[in-house]
Amino acid sequence: MAGFLKRRLSELVRTPSTTGDELAAIDLVTSWLEAGPADDVDRWTAAMADLEDDPAYPGREVERDAVHVVAAAVSGAGDGPTTILTGHVDTVAIGDPDRWSQAPLGAVLDGDRLYGRGACDMKAGVVAALAAFEELAQRRNEWRGRLAFVAVPGEEDGGTGTLAAIRRGWTGDNVIITEPTSDGVAPRVVVAHGGALTFSIEIEGRSAHGAVPAEGESALAHFWTVYRAIEAMAAELNTGVAHEVMGTLPLPYPTTIGIVRGGWWASNVMEQLRAEARVGVMVGETVDEAEARFVAGIAAAAAGDPWLRDHPPRITRTGAAFGSSEIQAGHPLVAALEAAAAARLGSPPQRVGVPYGCDMALWRNAGEAAAVVYGPGDVRVAHAADEWVSIAETERVVPVLVDTVLRLHAGGA
Repeated sequence: MAGFLKRRLSELVRTPSTTGDELAAIDLVTSWLEAGPADDVDRWTAAMADLEDDPAYPGREVERDAVHVVAAAVSGAGDGPTTILTGHVDTVAIGDPDRWSQAPLGAVLDGDRLYGRGACDMKAGVVAALAAFEELAQRRNEWRGRLAFVAVPGEEDGGTGTLAAIRRGWTGDNVIITEPTSDGVAPRVVVAHGGALTFSIEIEGRSAHGAVPAEGESALAHFWTVYRAIEAMAAELNTGVAHEVMGTLPLPYPTTIGIVRGGWWASNVMEQLRAEARVGVMVGETVDEAEARFVAGIAAAAAGDPWLRDHPPRITRTGAAFGSSEIQAGHPLVAALEAAAAARLGSPPQRVGVPYGCDMALWRNAGEAAAVVYGPGDVRVAHAADEWVSIAETERVVPVLVDTVLRLHAGGA
């Protein structure tokens, strides 16, 4: 199994699939599915124009006309639930290749570690999910219901691929997303995650010669009023979080200012400034509620500043919108996964919440399915130079996924 997984993972890592350019990776996964035991392989292209009109459209960070998706299904030995194993093939950009000690797309193997962009996030998870799907297809007389595998693009910039799959009809009762959840020892079960919105904030000032700055109004100086309000809102959001798993995190709902640009000339008073912010979405809070909370907080701060009161900041939601999501700890999907991991690995996995968004929210909210996240890799090395994943851990995830499905779909012939 390890050699087979290693070969597939190496081939997938060597196939560039930066968000917005995932076609080659989807075609590669399609070729594996078409050569395998699936009853049905569905490879299609969804127009972005159609997704943009969808009420659940999550936004995006890159321009594209379409998303390419592939899914496959197999039926068991009778009627039963539908479970989906899924992951995304897109990756973030390589960044500065000089910061890598290994070839970013080389799939270099050093001991148990396979290096490369997307190895951890989340091509190892895709390969593990597909291996479990294929094994269960060969053992279809042991379980009832329907099993699907779905490989999507566009997760890193919002989830358009998953929305396309859901609208195509690829949803069910249970969804296991094989994103990296390991703590460096073993994968954990993610039962809740926060969300994130991005905003642009434009501050107007008044230009003047740098020799007479009192004649102008510095957009930078007025931005500090807004910045302090954002910091105060973030502190309040993360104080006294009562949620069972999110409340154990040091920072459940991060808010950051990632970009600040302003001014035209060093000897001018800055007459305009644009900042871009990532704002956390609480579990149990909708995207619209989070947006309203953020806008109201800045408006309140601006009302206390004479200049900003007359020249209010312009706030625009941009890019992707990751909703939050959770599943109850006692849900059969969680129980089956925990029991399978305990049986296969010797101890039950830790049950956790995470401060970042993923496709779990779309599967839950738009697909109306129960969903968890469980897969190989440590997110602390994802998106970084020298991203890597453990081959042994990837291999260990496969029987856990198989056993989970067998428990959920018990009653085969």
